[in-house]
Order: sequence, then structure tokens, then C-alpha cells
Amino acid sequence: MNNSTLRFDVILMPTERWMVWDDHHEAPATFGGEILSGLHHEAAARLADILNKVYPRTTG
Repeated sequence: MNNSTLRFDVILMPTERWMVWDDHHEAPATFGGEILSGLHHEAAARLADILNKVYPRTTG
């Protein structure tokens, strides 16, 4: 959530697992009907990278 140019970011949850955050919707990201949380850091980071390429930040 620190990088204003990216729509998706990864956040460490209290469970020590990671979540992909959708800054546009201000909620956990979903893909294929699944909430992208409870992930290992590497998986969350890869998913966020893919989602940022497919769904870039929109303005307005």
C-alpha cells in the first residue's frame, strides 16, 4: 500500500502469512472467486506482480 503507482500490494497478516491487497477496492484482492490471503510471501508477491500487469491502477 506504500507504492501509489501500483494497484496491488502484499501485506503481512497477524498470522505471519501474506495477503494481496487491492488498493482500488480497498479490500483483499480476489481472483477466480478466491480471496488471495494466507499465502507464502513468494506466492503473494508473484500474484501481485501478475495482477498489476493485467489490471493496472485506474484513476478517478
